[in-house]
Amino acid sequence: MPDKKETHTIRESFNFAIEGVVEAIKTEKHMRFHVWATFMVIILSFMYGVTKSEFIILAITISLVWITELINTAVESSIDIVCKSYHPLAKNAKDMAAGAVLVAAMNSLIVGYVIFDEKLDIIFRQTFEFLRNSHKHVVSIIFVIVIVAVIWVKSYHKEGTPLKGGMPSGHSALAASIWVNIFFLTENIKVFLLTFFLMLMVMQSRIEGKIHTPLETIYGALLGGGLTYFLLVVLKV
Repeated sequence: MPDKKETHTIRESFNFAIEGVVEAIKTEKHMRFHVWATFMVIILSFMYGVTKSEFIILAITISLVWITELINTAVESSIDIVCKSYHPLAKNAKDMAAGAVLVAAMNSLIVGYVIFDEKLDIIFRQTFEFLRNSHKHVVSIIFVIVIVAVIWVKSYHKEGTPLKGGMPSGHSALAASIWVNIFFLTENIKVFLLTFFLMLMVMQSRIEGKIHTPLETIYGALLGGGLTYFLLVVLKV
């Protein structure tokens, strides 16, 4: 007698399909990125009022990326089950499946650029003008940028912790950033010199506390002051 084929109800089939998508999201980092990107596109669509036709195009494009990524995951899993050792045909199959995802992703970037180009260009220009004409907001953003830059350089040198010790000195960077900001804000030479000496005192305190070396404080001051000056000149505050 022939073997009975396993049959499933429609509900069970839907459950299996949903479980497949969920498993792919849980195990594949690329799928998690697609989820994040999908939410961002949907939010942008509502924020900037895309038309129905544009939304349909976006939905098809997003679905295509998801479909190719799911197929790619299924192909890789199937090959890993069958092939326990390296085989050139297995490599070709995986590369081709990954290539399908790449084509779909590139297509999504082109579609997104065409649809959101003019809308985002207006927003970026308005944001730039707002920041350039509002010094307090610019200063706050510059402080954040300086802190991020300090943490990034520290992680590169792998010395100290993000908030203490290591190359460069974060306190010196922020002190120099404040000094340069005041240089742009005031024409009073006394205020300029006082803040300069305060910056030197901050640097000296880091050295005397044996938290930083003189070179680390100098690098910190150059990083914070130089980055702040560059951003203020670019933003023409």
